[in-house]
Amino acid sequence: MIQSRQHPRARSIAAALAGLILSSAAASASAQETGKAHPDTHVQRGGAISEGQLLPNWRRLRTSLDDWGIDLQLDYTTETAWNVSGGRRQGADYAHQIGLAATIDWDKLAGVPGLQTHTIFVNRAGRNTSADYIGDPVIQAQEIYGAGFNMGLKLVSFFAEETLWDGRVDLAAGRLAVGSDFAASSHYCNFMTLTICGHPRALTSNQGFTDWPTASWGGRIRARPTADTYVMAGIYESKPFPPGGRTGWDWSTDDQTGQTFPVEFAWEPVLRAGRLPGHYKLGLAYDNSEFPDNYVDEAGVPFVISRSAPRLHNGRTSLWATADQMLVRNGPGDNDGLIALAAYAHNTPDISLFKHFVWVGVLNRGFWSARPNDQFGLAVTYYKVSGGITDSQRLQQSLGLPFGAGIYGVQSDAFVLEANYNIAIYRGVEIQPEIEYFIRPGGQSSIDDSLVLGLKTHVQF
Repeated sequence: MIQSRQHPRARSIAAALAGLILSSAAASASAQETGKAHPDTHVQRGGAISEGQLLPNWRRLRTSLDDWGIDLQLDYTTETAWNVSGGRRQGADYAHQIGLAATIDWDKLAGVPGLQTHTIFVNRAGRNTSADYIGDPVIQAQEIYGAGFNMGLKLVSFFAEETLWDGRVDLAAGRLAVGSDFAASSHYCNFMTLTICGHPRALTSNQGFTDWPTASWGGRIRARPTADTYVMAGIYESKPFPPGGRTGWDWSTDDQTGQTFPVEFAWEPVLRAGRLPGHYKLGLAYDNSEFPDNYVDEAGVPFVISRSAPRLHNGRTSLWATADQMLVRNGPGDNDGLIALAAYAHNTPDISLFKHFVWVGVLNRGFWSARPNDQFGLAVTYYKVSGGITDSQRLQQSLGLPFGAGIYGVQSDAFVLEANYNIAIYRGVEIQPEIEYFIRPGGQSSIDDSLVLGLKTHVQF
C-alpha cells in the first residue's frame, strides 16, 4: 500500500466531526420522521440480501427488541475458491465472515425523532486463493478475505444518523466508511470477486476511500432536491491502511495525513409507471494528503535508477460513474427483474495503482417461475494499471531487480470475468456456485490465465 506524509492540518477534522454529531443530535427535535435505514446497517457485505430470515422471530425476541427500537441482524457468509487451471499453482482456499449489526431507533427508545445509531462487528477467518494460488496482488477471488482477519471481534463502524424534514436531509457522522454511502449499490455484493463487491476496486485501493470492514472518523450530509435526486458531500480522515488498526478500535488521529472530500450527485428514476427502478450516480473524491510518484524522483529521474525517494504530489483525485437499471420486471420484489449494471472509475494516474477501471454486469432474478427467488449474475471487469508503475517495473526487470512482495512480473492491464447462480435454499439461506476467469492476473502476462471455481454460501439469521 502506498504510504503518504503527515499533513499539517490533519487533526482539524476531529473537531469538525464532533460539531457535526452534536448539531445533528440537536436538530433532531424538529425532525418529522426517521427515514430509511443507512445502507450499511444490515449485515449485507459479503452476501446478497436473503429472502427473509432463517430465524425471523426467535421466541418473540425480535418483536420485543423492536418495540424498544433495537434491531439486531446476524449473518454468516463463506466463500471457497478453487484455482483449477493456470495461475501459479492449483489449489483451493476457504474464507468466512460472521457479521453482527445493531441499529437503535432513538425515537422509540427515548423520544428523539429521526435519530439512529449503527454499530457493526465482524469475525473473519480463512485464506486467500488469489495470493496462495493465482498470483494476483490486485483482485481477490474471495472478497471477504482480509482487513481484520484472525481477530475475534473487529469493529466495522459506529456512527449516528439523523433524518430531517420528512427525510429530505440525512446526516451521518462517527466511525464510518466513505463506501458506506459513496459509489454504493446494494447490487454489487451479489458478486464474489473483489472487483466490485462492495465498490469499484479502483476506488477502494486508494488510501482515504475507506470501505467495509474498515472505518475512519468522518461525516456526510445528503439532501434531496426532488424525490428522485440527491446531492451528497462529506469529509473523512485519510490514514494509511488499515485505518482503525486491525481491530477497528484505534480511534486516534495520530497517523492522519489529510482529509478526503467526496461529492456525489444521483438520479434515481422509476420508469414505466413505477415498475422499473434505476440509479445513476456521478462522484468525485479529493484527498489532500501527499503521495509518492510511481515513476520519478524530485529531479525527474526514474527512482529505480537514481535510488532516490519518489517525488511527492499534494492531493489525489478520484472520479466515478455508476448506473443500474431494471429492464424487465419478473416479480413484485424490489430486485425481481433483469437489471443491467455498469461502473467506471479513474484516479490521478501518477500516484495511484489504477488509472482506468471499467465494470459491466447483469443480474436476472425471478426469471424462472418455478424458482422465483433464484438469480443469475454475469460480470466483466477491465482495468489498466498506472503507466508509471508499468514503466518502473520494466526498469526493474531490465536491471535484474526484484519486484515488490506478491508481484511476479510487469503489470499493465487485465480482465476478470464472473458468472454465478444464486440458489434460494430456504428462508434466509442461499448458496451460489461461481465461475471466475482471470486474464493476465494482476495485470501480469508472466502468469497464465486462471480458471477458478467457487462456492459462496450465505445465511441471514
